[in-house]
Amino acid sequence: MRKSIVFSVILVGLTFLNSAHANDENIKLKKSCIRDYPQAAGQTDQALLSLYAQVCDKKNADRKNDLLAQAAMRFHQIGQNMNALYLVNQLKQQNVRGNLLTDVTFLSSVAIANTSLKEMRNTEMRFLTEDTTYPPAKELADAIKSAVPAPDTSNLKPITDESLRNKARAQRVAVTSSTKRSTKSTPKPKASSPAQAKAAAPASKSSASPFDSLK
Repeated sequence: MRKSIVFSVILVGLTFLNSAHANDENIKLKKSCIRDYPQAAGQTDQALLSLYAQVCDKKNADRKNDLLAQAAMRFHQIGQNMNALYLVNQLKQQNVRGNLLTDVTFLSSVAIANTSLKEMRNTEMRFLTEDTTYPPAKELADAIKSAVPAPDTSNLKPITDESLRNKARAQRVAVTSSTKRSTKSTPKPKASSPAQAKAAAPASKSSASPFDSLK
């Protein structure tokens, strides 16, 4: 009994220590960092806080814009699309450009549009209007169709003189085999024997007089 009590006490103590250690590992931003970047206030995502901690580190001054762009993408990934767009807009006002910012703008805007469309269809039970909401939606859909990813050609074999010769040789062999098969399968017409004309039976001569049978 005493052993079980002692074991329980030890287990509770270890659990408490692990919890305290985990809390110590949580990233806590400095007040000055939150003052400079108020969007980080109240955030609990450790990946996002890690990015802001690096932004606020003076050693990363030359990487600040790249880290903020990554923070914008992280805002999108955790579903805070408005914060993502707000941060992208701030960076663009500072003449910061880049593919990552464009991707964040596109992904966050599409996510917001999808959310609004689901609310429109499932909650409000209505369709897009022909004069206001449908035209821009169709324009976006057409633009997306014209920007589909290019096919992956990494697994395609390069075209060389040898490959062209092999292809031509294979085509000649295929044509020759097809010709031989069609020659063998064509049936020869049977010679028809000339029809023998049947000899016509001689016609019986009619009597000269109808009274010959009475004789």
